Amino acid sequence: MIETAPNARTQQAYQDAHAARSAAFVGFFKALFGGKSVPLNRVVLTEPSRCA
Repeated sequence: MIETAPNARTQQAYQDAHAARSAAFVGFFKALFGGKSVPLNRVVLTEPSRCA
């Protein structure tokens, strides 16, 4: 969306709102798709690793 502002104060408000919206989207997608690293304990593993 292209926003035109009649003065510098309104333009700054548009930029601040855009930055806040962007931060909210980034936080949402990080929470949704950001995998959490969980180390596995040997007791949890059911078969030995094939990589070792």
